[in-house]
Order: sequence, then structure tokens, then C-alpha cells
Amino acid sequence: MNAEGSRRKRKTNYMLMLFMDSKEGRIRQMGFGPLLVESVVFIGLAVVVVLAVICYRSDKKIEVLSAETERQKQNIEELTEEKADLVSLREELMNKVTILSDTINQKVEEEEALEQERAQAHMPVGFPLSSSASLEEAEGENPMVKLTGSEGSSVIASADGLIISITTDSGYLHCVKIDHGNGYNSIYRNDGDVMVKEGDEIVRGAILYVIGEDNTELGYQIMYEEKYIDPMGLINIDG
Repeated sequence: MNAEGSRRKRKTNYMLMLFMDSKEGRIRQMGFGPLLVESVVFIGLAVVVVLAVICYRSDKKIEVLSAETERQKQNIEELTEEKADLVSLREELMNKVTILSDTINQKVEEEEALEQERAQAHMPVGFPLSSSASLEEAEGENPMVKLTGSEGSSVIASADGLIISITTDSGYLHCVKIDHGNGYNSIYRNDGDVMVKEGDEIVRGAILYVIGEDNTELGYQIMYEEKYIDPMGLINIDG
């Protein structure tokens, strides 16, 4: 039976298609051998497998692209939030910079005003007596003015400065010299007792002598860069 079955199997024909001849009205029958059929089936299966693989890979690729798109979307949202935070931080910093700049400018203006005040305070322009006095220019090699004050008033510093010397004077009992730190020195000559000592830092209006009955006259001089100048060019006569 095996041999007979094999012979029958080898004689089996495969019929795949029918064709009708429309002109003659006849039906033609066509048959194909098993090898061709198997080849067609194999090719069909291969195509199906290839298409399935392509679809599978496409689905996977779509999943990967979807995941990547979602990740990029999240990144964009995070970056957008970071940008908003940075913009807010930038505005806050700009406000702080503006406030700081205004503060610095104000401090600079205040420092400049204080510096001007200090510079003005060290200029020997003040009247060297605490009360009104008669005034005359003294004759001599170096410019000097003589002021005669009233008893009970005081000889005072004409500007802020440092007492650099207290010496005996040929025409007066004492001579006080003040360095104002800007090239100017003021010199006070009087017969009264000196109320300051060398090395004292004094301010304008500080008492140098108290005028009594015997020391009403003051000899006042100003030097600039070690040269005597006319005191009348700086002194403010206000009494």
C-alpha cells in the first residue's frame, strides 16, 4: 500500500484556475504542477512574514518615536518652565542692580558732598576772631594783617587742621602755626596764653588764645606751598 500510495501521490495534479473563452464559449482548465504551487505558497508566506516583520518593526518604531516625542515634549515643558524662572530671576536681578546702582550713586554723591565739605572746612577762609575787630595790613617783608579784638573774645582757627608748631615770636609772645592739609598754613601771632598744643587736630572755630586786656592784637598770616600770600585774598570779613 505504501508503494501504491506513493504512485498515486506522484500522479496527483493541482488545479488552480479556470478560464472561460468568451469567443468560443468554452471553459478551459489549466493545471499547475506541485512545485510551482509550493513555490507560490512559499513566496506568499514569505511575503506575509516580511509584511508582518515590517509591521512589527513599524509598530516598534512608532512606539519608540512616540516615547521620544513624549520625552521631548516633557523636556520642552521643563525648558519652558526654566525659561520662565530665568526670566523672572533676570527681572529680579535687574531690579536689584537698579536699586544697587541708585544706592551707589547716592553714596558717591554723598561722599562727594562730604569731600567738598571737608575740603571747604580745611580752607583758611574763616575770620580768625570770635568777634568783630578793626583790621589793617601790616608792613613787612611777608604779607600780614593786624586785627585788634575786644577783651573777652577769642582768637580762633580759620579752618580745620593740625597744630604743627608753637614758637616764640620776635614781635609777639607766641606764634601758632596750623597745617590745613591742602598746601595752606595759617599763622597766628598773639601775646596771650596758647590754648592748644603741638599735634592737636582742631576744627574751624577752635580757640587758640583768649583775648585779655594785654593781648588784643593779632598778627595773622597765610602761606600756600611754603610761600606767604595776602590773607585778604581768602579771609571772610563778617564782623
